[in-house]
Amino acid sequence: MALLIQRIARGLTPALFSADRPPARRQTPDRIVLGVKPGIRPSERPPVRIFLGTERAQFRAEQTFLWSVEKHRDPSRIYEIYLLRDLAGFQRGFWLTGFTNYRFAIPEFAGFKGRAIYNDADQVYLTDPAELFDMPMDKSGFLSINNRDTSVMLVDCQRMAEVWNPHDVRRLSRKKLEARARQARLWGDLDDGWNARDSEYAAGRSKLVHFTTLHTQPWRPFPDQFVYYPNPTGQLWPDLEAEAVEAGFMPVSATRPSRDWGTVKLRLSSREDGTAIQSLISAQPPTRRRDSITVQGWLADVPDADVPWVLSRLFQSTDDLVINLSEPATNRRRYRRDRRFWLQQLELASRRQPDTRWTLNHKSGWLSASNDCGGPAADGDILVLMHRKPGHNQQARAIAESLAEQTGRQVREHRIESGEAAFLLGRLLGSMPRIPNLDQAAVIVAGGWLPTRVARRLQERRPKIRLILSGRKAGPPPEHGGVVIQCLHFGLPAAPTRLLSLLPLNCGGADRAGDNSAWASWIESPRRVAALIGGSSKSHRLTTQDARGLAKRASNWARENNARLLVITSRRSSMLISALREGLDEDDLLYEFKQDDPENPYRLALEHADQLLVTGESESMLADAASRNKGFLVWPLARKSSGLWPRLSQAIADKATRPRFNRRGSIRPQQGLTYLCARWIERNWVLPPRNTEVLLQTLYRNGLAAPFGQTAPSAFRPRRERDALVTQACEQLSIPVRPEQPNTETSVQLKLI
Repeated sequence: MALLIQRIARGLTPALFSADRPPARRQTPDRIVLGVKPGIRPSERPPVRIFLGTERAQFRAEQTFLWSVEKHRDPSRIYEIYLLRDLAGFQRGFWLTGFTNYRFAIPEFAGFKGRAIYNDADQVYLTDPAELFDMPMDKSGFLSINNRDTSVMLVDCQRMAEVWNPHDVRRLSRKKLEARARQARLWGDLDDGWNARDSEYAAGRSKLVHFTTLHTQPWRPFPDQFVYYPNPTGQLWPDLEAEAVEAGFMPVSATRPSRDWGTVKLRLSSREDGTAIQSLISAQPPTRRRDSITVQGWLADVPDADVPWVLSRLFQSTDDLVINLSEPATNRRRYRRDRRFWLQQLELASRRQPDTRWTLNHKSGWLSASNDCGGPAADGDILVLMHRKPGHNQQARAIAESLAEQTGRQVREHRIESGEAAFLLGRLLGSMPRIPNLDQAAVIVAGGWLPTRVARRLQERRPKIRLILSGRKAGPPPEHGGVVIQCLHFGLPAAPTRLLSLLPLNCGGADRAGDNSAWASWIESPRRVAALIGGSSKSHRLTTQDARGLAKRASNWARENNARLLVITSRRSSMLISALREGLDEDDLLYEFKQDDPENPYRLALEHADQLLVTGESESMLADAASRNKGFLVWPLARKSSGLWPRLSQAIADKATRPRFNRRGSIRPQQGLTYLCARWIERNWVLPPRNTEVLLQTLYRNGLAAPFGQTAPSAFRPRRERDALVTQACEQLSIPVRPEQPNTETSVQLKLI
C-alpha cells in the first residue's frame, strides 16, 4: 500500500491503526535522565537536553539510540532525554510517522529557554552529543544540515518561540512550519557529519548515522508496509544493539520505572494473584529460580517502556516461562500490542537470559491465535526430510551432518513418499503429515519445495521444533523458530532468518558412491583429470556440436597435463554420449549415466582427480567440485533465449530493487509498484530467474574457480562456509553447541559483484 493511501486511511479511520499508534493521551514527554556516573566529579556545564521523536514500532531503535548516547556521553555530565510520543493535541492522522510534528513543539516543552537537540529514533550517535549541544549558534534559531531537513536539529528555544508557537505547531503541516523558519531567516548550517544518511556514513568522519531509507532500516519496524533490503552501513546498528543487550542497558528499570508504572502497579496489586505478581517483578532479584511460571493475561497491562525490565525479571525467575495473552476483537482503542511486538520483546529478553525457555500463546480476536516458543532448543534428535531430488537431499544431509558434529545430536532421515498434490490436498482437508517418532525430534532439516512445506506444517503441530530449511524454493524465511539458507545469486530480499551462502551446502555428499574396482585403471594412473558433464536445462543448452567440441578440448587438456581423462555424464547429458565419444581419444574413459548405478564414478572423481572440469549450469555440481578443497575449472554453457515468464520475473525483480530518489538525494520509501513487486518476491510468488553467470563471476572473483583454458586457482574450503552458517543458525535458534566445538571461522568474507 502506498504511503499516501496509508496516511489517508489512518486519518479517516484512526481506530483501525491503534495497534501501531496508541491513543495520544500524554500532555508532556516522558523523561529519561542519564546522570553523572559514580566516582566522577560532576561537570559545571548545563545538562544536555535531547528530544527524541519516537513511536511504539520504533522501540528497538529507541533503545539503541539511548545506548549510543550512553556509550559516547561525557560521564561527568547530565543528559536529559525527552521521548516525543503519543502527545495529545496534535492531529496525527496524516503524518508519515507517529511523531512528525512533535519536533516543532520543543521550544514549548523546554519552557522557551535554553538549547535542545532534536533527533529521530532511527538515528545513532557515534560521538558525544554534547559536542553538538555546545556548538556556537551565532544568531541562528536552529541548526540543521540544510534548511529543509529538520531530522537533526540544535534549537535555540527562545529564538524559535514565536515561529514555532504552541498554537501553530498543532495546526500547520511540517513543510509550512519549516518554510516559516526559512522566511524568518532563523536557519543555520550544520556540518553534514551530524546527519549522515545511510550510504553517506563514513567511519571515523560521521558523528551521527541516520537510517533514513525506511525499507532498509535494520530493525525492520514496519514489516507489513515494507519489504526490507540490506542497509549500506552493514553491521553498524546490529552491533550497537548487541552491545546494549550485552551490557544489560535498560534506561527504564524496576528501580526507575516509567511514570505510568505507579497506576499499573496499583491495578495489578488489586488482583487476586497480586501478591504473587509483585513478588515476581519486585526490585529485588529472585533468590532462586522456579521450574515453571505461567503468566495469565496481566502482562498486557504493562506499559511499553516497562515491558523489557518486567520480562527480564520473569526470565531471571524461572527456567520455563509460559505467557498467555488474549486481545479482544472489539474495543480497538484499548492499549494493546500485536504478536510481532511480543515476539521481539521476548527474543531480546532471551538474549539477556539465554537459559530460559519461553512459550507465547497469543490470541487476537475470535480467529487469530498463535503459539510460539523460544529459548534453548529442546532435547531431541535431528530429523532430515528427504524427497526425490538428489540435490536437495544432499544439501539437507550436509547441513544435518554439520549440525550433528556441532551439537552432538543424533540424525535420522525420513523419506516423503507422497507428492506435492497429495500434500496440498491434505493441507486443504486439515490433515497433518505422519512422521514416525516426531516427538523425539528437536530440529528438522529440509531442502526443496515439498520437504520445507512439510517441515513448516510439522512445526505448527509442535512449535518447540526448530527448522533449518534450504533451497531456492524453500519459501519465505520463517518469522520465528527457523532459518532458511539460500544462495546469494538467487537475488532474494534480506531477512534476519535468511542466511546467505555462496554455493549450495552439498560439501560433496553425493548419493553416487562409486565402485573402485570398475575404475581401478583410472585411479592407478599417475595423474588423473575428470570432467563432470551436465547438459541442457531450462536456462542453458548443450548441443551435440558443443558436446563434441568440449570432449575434444578436454582430451587435449588431459594429454597436455600427462593425465588420463575420465568423462562422467549425467541424466541431462545421456543423449549426447555419441558426440562426446567422437571427441575423445581411445585412452580416455567415458561413463554413461545410469539411474542408481553402483558403478557411477562421480564421487571417485571428486576424491581422486588431480584437476577437475565442470559444466557451469549446475549449482549442485559446482558445489560438489568446490568440496574437494581445491580450485577447479568451469566450462560455461550457452544460455537459452528467455521466454515470457523469465523475462517477466526478471522485470519484477528489477523493479523491486530499483531505488527512487527525492530532491535531497535520499532513497524514497518503497511504495506503489515497487512495493508490490518486492512483496511478490518476498513471498515467493515470483522468483528472480536463476543467474548462474553471477555465481560464476563470484567464484572467479574470489579465486575459487577459473574458466576452462586458464590455470585452476588455489584451495577453497566450502566446509568452512557450511559450518559457519550452521553455527550462525544455532546461535539464532538457541541450539546449544558442544563446548568442545570452538566457534572458529564463523564468517566467510566474499567479494560480491
